Amino acid sequence: MWSLEEANLKIARLREMPYGTGRTAAAEFIARTIQNEGPEQKLPEALLELVEAYVFGTPNPASFATFSQLLRLWDTHPEYFSEHDGRTLFWQFKWVTGDLAAWPQISRQQARGLLDEMRKRYAVAGFSAAAVDRAEYMWAGHLGLDEEAERWRAIWLAHGEDDMDCGSCKIGGTLREYVVAGEFEQAVALGAPTEDLCNREPANSHRQLALAYLHLGDGEAAGRQLARAQATSGGHYDPDDLGMEFEILARGGQLHAALDLLAAHGQRALQLEGDPGDNRGFLRYLVAGLAWTVEEQRQLPTRLPQSYTLGELYDWAVQQSVPLARAFDERAGNRRFTESLEAAQQEPRLADLVVVSEKNTGLNLSTGTRAHGAAQPVADQRGAASIKHDGDADPYVTADGFLAAGDLVQAAYWYERAGEAREAADQLMEAGIAFADAAQSLAQLRERGQAAELFERAWELLLAGGAPARLLLAVLAARAQVAELLGQYKGLEAAVLAARARAEAEHNQLEQADAEPWQVAGAATLVTHADDLLARLYAAEGKYYDAAQLAGEVAKTYEQAGQSARCGAALLLAGQCARDAGQSTQATQLLEGAVAALDAAQCKESKAKALNLLIEMLNKTGQTHRVQDLLDGLL
Repeated sequence: MWSLEEANLKIARLREMPYGTGRTAAAEFIARTIQNEGPEQKLPEALLELVEAYVFGTPNPASFATFSQLLRLWDTHPEYFSEHDGRTLFWQFKWVTGDLAAWPQISRQQARGLLDEMRKRYAVAGFSAAAVDRAEYMWAGHLGLDEEAERWRAIWLAHGEDDMDCGSCKIGGTLREYVVAGEFEQAVALGAPTEDLCNREPANSHRQLALAYLHLGDGEAAGRQLARAQATSGGHYDPDDLGMEFEILARGGQLHAALDLLAAHGQRALQLEGDPGDNRGFLRYLVAGLAWTVEEQRQLPTRLPQSYTLGELYDWAVQQSVPLARAFDERAGNRRFTESLEAAQQEPRLADLVVVSEKNTGLNLSTGTRAHGAAQPVADQRGAASIKHDGDADPYVTADGFLAAGDLVQAAYWYERAGEAREAADQLMEAGIAFADAAQSLAQLRERGQAAELFERAWELLLAGGAPARLLLAVLAARAQVAELLGQYKGLEAAVLAARARAEAEHNQLEQADAEPWQVAGAATLVTHADDLLARLYAAEGKYYDAAQLAGEVAKTYEQAGQSARCGAALLLAGQCARDAGQSTQATQLLEGAVAALDAAQCKESKAKALNLLIEMLNKTGQTHRVQDLLDGLL
């Protein structure tokens, strides 16, 4: 049995974990242990944490049973609940009733019983019915009972402000209603919430406004709203957030950016690991985003494991959506979900979305200090950012000025001119640097084909110009990112091996010259970096066995050098690749090492990712009994 202090410490550590498989498993472990062994007065807190882990991390209908257990505990042992616990219980009532819409296997009769229970308990506890009336409104709207939904909406809004009703979510919900109803001017006039913000707002509202502006033909305003959504979301995407941003980007003509978003953040959503409601909504966003262009660009590569082309992605999304829509139709007693899917397949392209991003600071490949004095941003007659260029000025300095002003188009142009001038002057390494900077600017503009060509040109010049290994590896890392986005890796392995050979030669020279130990160690690290890059290239190409082997060796080198964070990252890569290569035992061992190394390095996000994968591997290989020991050691 844990002491009260031990239980408090474990719950505190649980709250530090990101939502996901690891946090949910830890919450289950803590709740189960306290329930079986005590201290029993901590059980409400543990169960509340478990409900939160289910709702925001790994959707599971067990959240309803867990919440029912909490209600029974509230009735039998109210003394176990602190004032904060009691308020949290009633706040979570809203989450649980809101999730009724997500699970079509929950009958309307069961939902009715929970809503009635919520109303009764809110009244007994002395809370107003505002949150209950909102739950009634949302449930009726989900079922397509329009008149009933409107009646409950009027009752809910008549309450005004209420402590148990999130004001920001009220604005966000109203915005969504306006957008769904096609009332885009009203949505824009309402705007996003600015006070009492929560875990959903204002990011959700900015996404709604982005879509509204697109419908109104204002691609620049839509881009600004999307940038604000991304800036306020904290980098966390649930399937609804991800799907809506995909639709905004895709219907705004930014298909490559939309596919990049899925590749970067959509692994779990594309595996349909959400609840049925999340999955249905996410898939509908995909269908709506791609419907206008699927026939014209059916062969466009996606780089997604579910589908290699845009046409395959669209067909997959439709096929997966149909049975989900029918399941929700059956409960609702109508065809509203099927009709919604059919409507998504007819959605048109909207205005050209102007993607807004933070000012790019560039790759900074040069070994010296960049000067910005010769190129200063001014306003031209059109009000656009431009640069005065002196005919005698170094075009590289001019490019730096444009880069500092955030004008990537002009920066790419002048970096390329600088590369041409330096190549003509037989300054090969300097020319390579300029072309690489031009390529990186183009990559930021998503002009990947041109970027790849310039990176290749830069590479030959850098090699011929005797560029040091550190510079070669920096350029290769940037070039590899573009190659991965294009799915084109030709020539990269040979390039990495060439950089590695140069790094090894530099290391040998320093050893023979009896250089300072720190210099020798630094040179050795570059050799390891080259191997690390090669392992990641193998992984991108799908050579999972080779990638796992090499990444494991890289991890050992990092471990010997005392670099826990890099060791953990390499082990995580090795574990993922071993899993994908079908080597379950090896994958488990590598992921265990990754969790330990990343824990020692205090890399919370990476550790959580490794822990999620490890727990999933243990569960899939029938080693669920090991999860408890693993978590007991970490919490």
